[in-house]
Amino acid sequence: MRFRASLCLATLFLVCFTIAAWSTPPAAHPAAGPLEPTPDNQSLSGQITSVGDAEFSVQVAKNKDASTVQFLVDDKTTVEGKLAVGAKATVEYRSTDGKNIAVHVIVTPVTGN
Repeated sequence: MRFRASLCLATLFLVCFTIAAWSTPPAAHPAAGPLEPTPDNQSLSGQITSVGDAEFSVQVAKNKDASTVQFLVDDKTTVEGKLAVGAKATVEYRSTDGKNIAVHVIVTPVTGN
């Protein structure tokens, strides 16, 4: 009789333990990438005022005010044309940590009429 009671208690314990383990929600797995959304790209056009090794500046005129915006060039930047001072450029860029990183640049050369 003691053996039968021990076997019943062990079986009951095992069933309760199995049900408890199945009823717990699985642990959340962290996502492979960052959780914050990627920033949207912005675009502007203007005249190139300076060109460096990994950067260039574009002067943008809004109404009567002109401002100069500096862009960084990385290995993912695509440039159509040649960056040259005085040329017109349309720049698609993203802002990361307060820096403007050029994604795609279309350069229209200055014509010498």
